Amino acid sequence: MTTSEITAGGLRAGHRYRLAARIGTGLVVGVVAVYVVAVIATAPLGGDSTTHPLVLAGLALVGAAAVAVGTRWPTVGVTAGAVVLLVTVFAVVQRVSWTTGTTQWLSPTDALGYAAVSAHPAMVGAVLVSAAVVRGRRRSTSPDR
Repeated sequence: MTTSEITAGGLRAGHRYRLAARIGTGLVVGVVAVYVVAVIATAPLGGDSTTHPLVLAGLALVGAAAVAVGTRWPTVGVTAGAVVLLVTVFAVVQRVSWTTGTTQWLSPTDALGYAAVSAHPAMVGAVLVSAAVVRGRRRSTSPDR
């Protein structure tokens, strides 16, 4: 490694750009996760008083994807989970309203309101962070080889 490859912070320039790309990807994944959860959960599928099985399957797929992202790319998972949780906290603090009678299925503003009244987005955010932390902890506690 030459001295031109080292930055003032001790990181290689390429590593710094990869870290920035992962954080940016995490921001996008977090926003998309909030929207996808709201769209799946409010899908206009038939069902009298129960949740439609396709909605449950869709939410399970989002949860499985959250675990996969968090374990495969811990930086992306932590960032995305933090974004989901911050969006949820923002929606709750701002008292964004959401009602089932006036919801528009694909509306981003309704997705924000859904985050305020449902536990689904918060659970996805917690899963993203937890999976990333478990992966990062497992990696850092392994013996040196």
